[in-house]
Amino acid sequence: MDLEQLLFTRANIENVGELLVIIHRCMNEVNYKDYAPYEFEKYLAHFTADWLIDIINTRHYYEVWYQGKIVACGGVSRDYSQEKQSYFTAIFVNPDYHGKGIGRKLIQFLEKDEWCLCSNLIEIPSSKSSHEFYYKCGYKYRNNPPIFSEIDGSTIMYKEVTPHV
Repeated sequence: MDLEQLLFTRANIENVGELLVIIHRCMNEVNYKDYAPYEFEKYLAHFTADWLIDIINTRHYYEVWYQGKIVACGGVSRDYSQEKQSYFTAIFVNPDYHGKGIGRKLIQFLEKDEWCLCSNLIEIPSSKSSHEFYYKCGYKYRNNPPIFSEIDGSTIMYKEVTPHV
């Protein structure tokens, strides 16, 4: 796979269905094994079309294309009550493309988003299934060993960065 062929574009509302397929596949094929069935069903129910439309409309959310097909998605959020801080949100790679470097390229791309470039800190709520990946990408655990929230099953990871403003 030639990672130079990846195309990163702002997410389009018209692609919500296709993006949800990727998200639900990740949940059902990867994340399910790390959570009890009652936890998993609660977390999966959160990933709806309305939820994703809100993310696309209020955040910098991106699609990753490869050879004419969306293969991943993810975004950056900003909480203006937290000075110079940004957050990654809803990062998913189609399971057919796991282990090919797309996730790492997506993280590198998101780190160059304008909201991240003017931040001192980037945080990500990480699932049990993905925290080791983010650790390999240079993110640290807020709590070590990680503590996973009962609300959404995530732990907070972070990276301190130098703003480019």
